[in-house]
Formats: sequence, structure tokens, C-alpha cells
Amino acid sequence: MLDAYVRDLRSFDRNVRLYLISGALVGFTTAGGIYTVLLNLYILRLGYGFELVGMVNAAGAIAYALFCLPAGAMGKRFGTRRVMLFGMVLITVGNGMLPLAEFVAESWRAHWLVLARVPRAIGFAMYLVNAAPFLIAATDRARRHRVFSVQAALQPLAAVAGSVAGGLLPGLFALSLGVDLDQPAPYRYPLILATFLLIPAVGALMATREVDPPTGSAPATAGAAAIPIAAVICIAVVAFLVTVGVAVVQTFFNVYMDDGLQQSTALIGLLSAAAQLVSGVAALASPFMTARWGKGPAIAATSVAMAVFLLPMAFIPSWVAVGVGCIGVFAMGAMRFSVFTVFQQEMVPDRWRPTISGATAMATGLSYAAVALGGGYLIPAYGYGAVFTLSAVAVVAGALLFQLYFRRPRGEYARHSGE
Repeated sequence: MLDAYVRDLRSFDRNVRLYLISGALVGFTTAGGIYTVLLNLYILRLGYGFELVGMVNAAGAIAYALFCLPAGAMGKRFGTRRVMLFGMVLITVGNGMLPLAEFVAESWRAHWLVLARVPRAIGFAMYLVNAAPFLIAATDRARRHRVFSVQAALQPLAAVAGSVAGGLLPGLFALSLGVDLDQPAPYRYPLILATFLLIPAVGALMATREVDPPTGSAPATAGAAAIPIAAVICIAVVAFLVTVGVAVVQTFFNVYMDDGLQQSTALIGLLSAAAQLVSGVAALASPFMTARWGKGPAIAATSVAMAVFLLPMAFIPSWVAVGVGCIGVFAMGAMRFSVFTVFQQEMVPDRWRPTISGATAMATGLSYAAVALGGGYLIPAYGYGAVFTLSAVAVVAGALLFQLYFRRPRGEYARHSGE
């Protein structure tokens, strides 16, 4: 399997390779790496509680969700490459703003933490919404699953190193600064370092070229076809429900380990790295799973498995059980992501791909916002177990809805199957 991927990487379009470089840097720094490990811990070290942790995460998720559809429209109007590039600049700016909160007047500090998430979130909307149609246009149908599985794998694999770094850097900075780990400074400087490491990601996207959909990737009349509204709505609802599983772990795993189980930042970083490593390997296996089962069954099965892995996090208050659950959730999420992305992109004609990407991303952002806000208030009242249990129920509901609605081909799949 590995040899096949190495051969494919060499044959990928130049735009694809440059995009993957940017994705690896994003994974190392801010999407699963240093920022994911340290952000919530930094907020706690500033003296704030669960409510502000939830509000900060929710602010980013809401801004992301609100800007997803405009990001898709901008991609259609100005080109996916330009919009992704500007989005990466905004991600870098937003990441740089947040760790400067300590230099803001204390009466404004909480507001700064919330507002700093907005440019980052808008940037991620522009970057991620346009990534799928950009990659679809840069690849032929035969190689598409390989490209998206590599995309889904590379970010978490890069985040392995970022998670380890996020776990170890606070201790190193605390030692060099002569302060304790209950102070914010050891967490501030790794966040600033992660911002500078995003600058090469901007350079990688600047080196890409704008692309058009490849010739022969869809029927000649497909561009004029109407968008299947009901199918797109169903895809968005499924994305909202199933994303709850990943969102609750990504938002509250480190808080649970730190506050609920009293574990060290180094252990949190190592478990996060293990989760990213396993999810990266799992994502590489998704084309083989799809070839054996088909896209629909693969999406449903990985979603149900994600819910199963949430159960030990809900009912066993042990760092081993929580770590295993985190690893499983991330692995199933990575396998589902690449298949689900190709599924929804191939379901509609070329002209509607940025639109369905925007709708799906908006639903994902709303899911993160709901989890962050809800968890911030539910955890103090009912505990971590209740939040993980409710998340498992939501994921199963999403898997059932997907299976019921898409048991017969829809959209482009229906056209190709002769329906």
C-alpha cells in the first residue's frame, strides 16, 4: 500500500503537491498540532473557566459557519486558488493575534480572545471550502480517491509532530523562563512560534496556479443541471450530526485530561499525537475500504464506529480509556472525511461543487459551535460523561439518516446509474 502511495505522490499534479505542503504545515501548527493541544490550556492558565473556553471555540466555529457559503461564492467568482491563498493569510493573522491577549487591558482580554478567533475562522472557511473543488479540478477521476486520502492523512500525520511539540514546548519554555506550568507564558510562546511556521504555507499556495475542471470529468451537459436541493440539505444535516463526534473530542479532550483527570501537558500531547498518527494511517486505507464496500456503506460504518469509541470516554474515567476513545474517534473521522468529501463533490455538477462544499463546511462549523457552547455549560452541570454520551447519540442519528436517504443513488450518482 505504501509503495502505491509513494508512486502516486510523484505523479500528482504540481498544484496538488503544493497544496499538500500547505496542509502539512496547517496540521503541524493549528489544525490538530500545537494550537489544538495548547489553546484551551492557555485560556485556563489565564484564569478563565469552561464558559470562556466554550465561547472562544464557539466564536471561531460560528464565524467559520457563517462565512462558508460566501467563501464558496467567492471561489466561483474569483477562483479557488486566490480565495484559498487569502484565507491562509487570515489564518496566520488570527493565530498571531490570540497569544497577544496578555498585552491587552484586562477588562478587554476576554473579548480579545473571542475576537481573535474570527479572522482565523474566516480564513479557514475560505481555505477549506475551496480546497475540495480545487483538488477535484486538479485531478482526474481515477486518481481522485488517492489524492483525497493523502490529503486526509497528511494533515494528521503532520499534527503528530505538532502534538508532541505542543506537549513538550511549555515545559521547555517554563524551564528557560524560570516560571511554573500554571502560568500562561509557557503556553504563549509556543502559540506564537506556531504562527511563524504558517508563513511557508502562504508561500506554498502563492506558488500554485489557478485550475479549471479537468476535461472529461463530467458529462458535457452537467454544468447546466440544477443542484439537487434535497440531497444537499441531507448532506449538510448529516455533516452536522456526525461532526459532533470529532468536535467534542477536539474541543474538550485536552480540558478533560487536564481538569478532570489531572494529567500532564506532556501526556496530553503524546495522546494527541498518537490519535493523529493512527488517523493518518487510517485515512490512507480509505480507498481500499471504499473499493470493497462502496462509498455509502463506508461512510455509515465509520460513523457508527466513531460513536462506539465515544462510549469509553463517556463511562470510564481513566486516561487510558479516554486516550483509546480519542484515538478511535480521530481514526474513524479521518477515514470518513476523505470518502465523504469525494461523495458530496461527485454528487453535483462542476458548477455546484463550491456550493455544496460551502454548505457542508457551514454545517460542520455549526456543529463545532454547538458542541463548544453546549459543552461549556453542560460540563459544569452534568459532567464530561453526559457530553460524550449525547455526542455519540448525535453521531448514530447522522449515520442512520445518511443510510436511509442515500441507500439509493442521488444527484450525479443517480444520473450515472441510469436513474
